[in-house]
Amino acid sequence: MSVPQTMPNILRIIEKPLSMGALSAAIFVVVMYTGALDNRRDYTKKLMSVRAELSILGCIFFLAHTIPYCIQFFKTIDKVNMSSAFSIISILTILAIIIMLPLWITSYKNIRKKIKAKTWKNLQKLAYIMYLLIYLHISVLFLLWTKKYDKFILYTLVFGIYAVLRIRKYIIQNKKKK
Repeated sequence: MSVPQTMPNILRIIEKPLSMGALSAAIFVVVMYTGALDNRRDYTKKLMSVRAELSILGCIFFLAHTIPYCIQFFKTIDKVNMSSAFSIISILTILAIIIMLPLWITSYKNIRKKIKAKTWKNLQKLAYIMYLLIYLHISVLFLLWTKKYDKFILYTLVFGIYAVLRIRKYIIQNKKKK
């Protein structure tokens, strides 16, 4: 994916983070951590007020990143020399897209209002599976394909800390219910 020279500079600036998935990953990390933070804190309240919008943006940038690669996958699916890492990454991505689409659509307030609150809340739990698929995608990419172990460690820390914070919040919330 290359931006023509006639495009505005801003597009050239965001081209690499967009095409490499870093922009969508950064937005999803904010969305993820917002759900793992203490809801009583002012900064969490501010983030929660724009979380749906951030999720929508993250999904848009995720699709902008993944669709070109999915097209490439389907063009080369019958080729014998397609690497197993590329195949795994592609399958993880396709699964993440399938899960992400209903999450994305129901992030729009006008659609969310038409769904029962409990149904919407249960649907949103699929986000955890999507986050796991994204982490697995990143892991295969950096461990098996590009062999960028430093990036794998960084993403493992980001996703690992999130998992610890989210599990901690879940435990605290369940103790309060009892």
